[in-house]
Amino acid sequence: MPNDTTVLNLLKIDLGISHTARDAYLNNKIAGCQEELRDKGITLDLTKADDVMLLSDYTAWQYRHRAENIPLSKSLDLRIKNAVTKERANQ
Repeated sequence: MPNDTTVLNLLKIDLGISHTARDAYLNNKIAGCQEELRDKGITLDLTKADDVMLLSDYTAWQYRHRAENIPLSKSLDLRIKNAVTKERANQ
C-alpha cells in the first residue's frame, strides 16, 4: 500500500537520487507540494497509486524547475485539472 515513504522513494528514483542526504529537503518539498495541490482543491489519498504518482510527479517537476519561472508541463497540468474535476464531482 503506497504511503509517504513511497512518494519519497518514487521521487528519488525519478530524480536519480540514491542517497539519503537530501531526504529532509525532499520530504519538506513533498509536504509543500501536497499543500499546493490541496489549495487547488485536490485531496490526495496516498493509498491510491494515481494520487501517489501525481504527488511524486508534481514534486519532481517543482524540484527540477524551482529556479525557473516556466509554466507547468501540459501533461502534468492536465492531470491536475482532471484531479480537480474528479474532486468536484465527488462532492
